[in-house]
Amino acid sequence: MKELFSTLKKIIREGISWGLNFLCLGVIIQLLIDEKILGWDPVGNIQDAGASFIGVIALVVLYLLFMNKKK
Repeated sequence: MKELFSTLKKIIREGISWGLNFLCLGVIIQLLIDEKILGWDPVGNIQDAGASFIGVIALVVLYLLFMNKKK
């Protein structure tokens, strides 16, 4: 059972890492070309989220603090 949770935790960490990298890349590319990327508008989505995006930022910060504490 511990192996299952360990594997699941590893997969979730990798998924979050990939997702954050993909989001950051999308924002940077959209800022450079000033157009939507294949119909995806990451900057517009962040702007539309408004106050709820602060919660996402808080989760990312907590995640990064948790990861740094483990090292």
